[in-house]
Amino acid sequence: MENTIDFTKLSEMHPDLLIYFMNTGAGLGFYPLDRPNRTQPVPAESHFTVHPDQLKQVIKGIGFEIMSDSIGSGNVGLPEEPIGVPHDLVPAERTRLYDEMLTGFRYCRLAGGLFWRGLDAKQQHLRPRWREQLTELREMIAGAGIEGVSFEYWSPPPFWKANQAYIGNADPNNRLRCFGKDFANDSIYHGDVDRFLQDFAESCRHDLQMLRAADIPVVMWNMQAEPFTSSTFPACQYEPEDYARAFKVVAPVVRAFDPNIMIIADTSLSWDFPFIRPVLQDPTYASLVDALVIHLIGYDSKFIRPPEEASGKPRFNNEFEYLHGPASAARCLNTVQNIMNWFQLADAPTWFWLHALKPYTNEEASGYSLGYWRPSNDENAMHYPPGLEPGHWIWNKYNWHAVGSFVKHMPWDCRSVAITETDSSDDDLRICAFKRPNGKLTVVVSNRSFVPHTFWVDTGLEGSQFSGYRYTPESAGEQCQGVPLGELEGPVIAPHLPDMTWEFWEEV
Repeated sequence: MENTIDFTKLSEMHPDLLIYFMNTGAGLGFYPLDRPNRTQPVPAESHFTVHPDQLKQVIKGIGFEIMSDSIGSGNVGLPEEPIGVPHDLVPAERTRLYDEMLTGFRYCRLAGGLFWRGLDAKQQHLRPRWREQLTELREMIAGAGIEGVSFEYWSPPPFWKANQAYIGNADPNNRLRCFGKDFANDSIYHGDVDRFLQDFAESCRHDLQMLRAADIPVVMWNMQAEPFTSSTFPACQYEPEDYARAFKVVAPVVRAFDPNIMIIADTSLSWDFPFIRPVLQDPTYASLVDALVIHLIGYDSKFIRPPEEASGKPRFNNEFEYLHGPASAARCLNTVQNIMNWFQLADAPTWFWLHALKPYTNEEASGYSLGYWRPSNDENAMHYPPGLEPGHWIWNKYNWHAVGSFVKHMPWDCRSVAITETDSSDDDLRICAFKRPNGKLTVVVSNRSFVPHTFWVDTGLEGSQFSGYRYTPESAGEQCQGVPLGELEGPVIAPHLPDMTWEFWEEV
């Protein structure tokens, strides 16, 4: 596939990510603004058999990340001013956000040391940066009916780091204090790695306790997001052997704190999961890993396939966005097919989009967000679309139509079902199927092949009626419910999709 990355831009925003891509070729999966031309002819129709009695994984629901504190434009730096959501929104706009966008999501990713980064006096423990911050998060969770947060560190508090700071960029000491170059001379720990890691584990428990005390349920936990990186925003770099050593000390403390928290691990960019691999290979600790998580950021959906190696752990992507460049119609369809392929081909239990809202003037906002907001302190109207007032938000339609369509039509705890693709699989013509909690079947089909296409789908359900709802990058119907298409009768339904559309066909 043609290389689609702007490496100059990537080097500014993610210097270590650039090195990783150059060394591994991982970036070759990035999806461009416009669709690549096809090299194979497009069939006029294709044939599929759904097996409603062959149940696969539970699809728990979809997640998003909340930018509850500030970050500099282009992901550079941490402004002191408390700019975030829901904090910045006026009361009516908060309610609209919860009702119109966030209702239906199950999980909210909370980035420790980044979007929740206030500190105590010794810089050992996370605290709110302003008095109401955790109250605002709790009200958002309750208002939208979210189950809880997926809490993961982008950086631990500075006390625990060798550089004593959130941000290190290219600093070789932007890592845990015990793995820094001068730890043997550390004034507190004097080179005692085991003692340090025990104290670090206790600090992680303390941060979880802070959230619990604020009535913010934690449903997932991750010791370190993207442990390979050291960048212009909070990060903490690990070597795989150091990551594994720390995990073996910290994860048992989290498990003891709350056995119901799903411990997720790795979040690097490789199906080999190199950072958590030493733990998986150790029978004493492997059970502490509940799921393997990867960041295939902005990838072409055709790269989502079941990995060859089987560890017995579910896998999912807990961050998807377009790292460079704006949202586009082509990327909208690519996001749709990423979600479909993760659930149908990769058997994922969940999937996360990156941000609900981003500040309109942040240069990365278009590729990252489901919507934009105008900070409450920004009085320069010339930077904003007409009518967007301070403390208000608007939709980013290409990203929202893709993600929102699944939020609206895929309830929590659906069950994926097996599909046989009678014809050769085509990466531009995708299908997925699941049973809703009421036992009724939903079939999703998508077409980005440049020409109209008919999907012949044997649902295995004699005489059943299916209601259809169509989406395009430009149109999602009322309240993102899709444009109604009427009904088709099974067992075989044959939706005919124009190019650049996707449809949900729901058994009634």
